[in-house]
Amino acid sequence: MNIPSLFCAVSLIFVPASFGADSFSATLKKLPAESGKSSFVSNWIPLELKEADMQEKYIDSTRVTDVGKAQMQFYFPAGWRSRDKRPALCIFPGGGYALMAIDKEGVHIARWAAEHGMVGVVVKYRVSQKNNAIGKFPGPLLDARQALRLTRKHAGELGVDPGKIGVMGFSAGGHLAAMAATLWTKSLPEEADNPLRSVSARPDFAMLIYPVITMVPKDTHPGTRNKIIGSKPDPSLEELCSAERQVTPNTPPVFLVHAQDDGVASANSKLMEKACRDKGVPVTLRLYSRGGHGYGMEKRGNPTDQWPEDAEKWLFEREILPVAAQRRGTENAAAADSSGKREE
Repeated sequence: MNIPSLFCAVSLIFVPASFGADSFSATLKKLPAESGKSSFVSNWIPLELKEADMQEKYIDSTRVTDVGKAQMQFYFPAGWRSRDKRPALCIFPGGGYALMAIDKEGVHIARWAAEHGMVGVVVKYRVSQKNNAIGKFPGPLLDARQALRLTRKHAGELGVDPGKIGVMGFSAGGHLAAMAATLWTKSLPEEADNPLRSVSARPDFAMLIYPVITMVPKDTHPGTRNKIIGSKPDPSLEELCSAERQVTPNTPPVFLVHAQDDGVASANSKLMEKACRDKGVPVTLRLYSRGGHGYGMEKRGNPTDQWPEDAEKWLFEREILPVAAQRRGTENAAAADSSGKREE
């Protein structure tokens, strides 16, 4: 994969609050006038002291846990200008709401987005291995919604088209992206004092890569389910966090990737595909014969190696990307569009 030699990475830390909203704008003034590499800058406003005081910890160079401060990191493509109107991709790494594969399913994906002319936004949302209160609903969803609102509100400074801001999530991050795509109209009392609550948190498209979708015990991933809603949730919470049950005709277009031999049952993506079809939402499922789980964009000699090219093709066909995809289709996957028709 060829990554542009010049891109700009800016790290911004945020948590929704009723004060200090202008400091995000002040941080954006530090962006370079052209593409290039900037220094890392941060801005954080406390929401809950208990979460704020948690010490973020890297398990190794690629995985992070105990995140009590929601953060964003922007990657800008070569040739970027703040006056541009580029698509943006908010990226949610997976890790079962206990940790995040921040490198493989975050940074690498943002660089891929920048390579294709988009602004890549890595979202480091609240997760913890040791604190069961962190990573519970609605915390991660609050972080995802705020990332979308901030990107949209500051689209002019970020060189982003406010009508082309999408989400991409992996595994549990796929569940978070699916919730962002289906619960964007859900009123959350925790956002009552959020100065950005009037800014739309609706993604314009959703890309769900080997996602957890449902919270129904038969098909869900137990560890992810226990982290986000607990082992004995109220039935109404299980319903709310089952993304396939929250799809409406206003859900944005959805692109799904899954392997049939994935440890997170491919039934998750199939349920989402069916729910979208039933509601008339444009949907494409790329179902591969093998590939397992957690591959990100790594080439492992499996049919799933093809998914980034299929994703690029989908983005072009949805007129999200301004240039044609270089590689189209695969012999190893079956696709289903919103009509339910499959291609072999």
